[in-house]
Amino acid sequence: MTIDMNEKKLREDMCEIARMMYVKGLICGPAGNISARLEKGLFLLTPSIFFKQRLKPDQLIIVDDKGNKVGPQTHANRDLMPTSETSMHLQTYQNRPDVGAIVHAHPSFCVALSVAGKKIRPQVLTEAMLFLGAIAEAEYQTPTSDELGAEVGRLMLNHDCVLLPYHGVTVAGKDMWEACAKLEVLEQTAQICTLVEQLGGEKPLAQAHVKDMLKLRQNWGLAKPSDSDLLHQ
Repeated sequence: MTIDMNEKKLREDMCEIARMMYVKGLICGPAGNISARLEKGLFLLTPSIFFKQRLKPDQLIIVDDKGNKVGPQTHANRDLMPTSETSMHLQTYQNRPDVGAIVHAHPSFCVALSVAGKKIRPQVLTEAMLFLGAIAEAEYQTPTSDELGAEVGRLMLNHDCVLLPYHGVTVAGKDMWEACAKLEVLEQTAQICTLVEQLGGEKPLAQAHVKDMLKLRQNWGLAKPSDSDLLHQ
């Protein structure tokens, strides 16, 4: 199998990020998945029901924009199938040409807040307002379903982070490292929200300061149409 240097690096990075996600407790067992956009309508994905912390570059799978497994197969991946959550990845890529990679994980604090009916409020952390913007919350859909893929794809039009109640989160970035960084900030934000709730509740940041963060976000080229939501939560 011939792999160009860019794809080789993507495969190595994807395996490294999968291990990082496992070590940090953002995934466990065979949970979670990662994807990256290749050229010509192709995408690199992690395999289904596979312990991501043990992934090797030649076990990753290429699919087309319909989710079909394509390209030369390796001895290591020929019996593997792409993640069962492929739909949410592909529908996000279709709606967001600027997205180069997506991570899906099950971070404990994010999931716990969703189960408790609590919101993840980026306003509790300046870095969250800057790097994440508003957090979308999906309507509950069965994992792996096309309905979930459509819901995530719809919300990703105006957000980079989507909370999936009772399930996890899906995060988009220009590349895998950016998506992974956002995932870490998102879970830290959820943890801070939990601690704030235990300490008696939030003392909201003044709206003027939130507006300043949104201006900074705009100056950095990170603004989304949903940013105004941070002023109304």
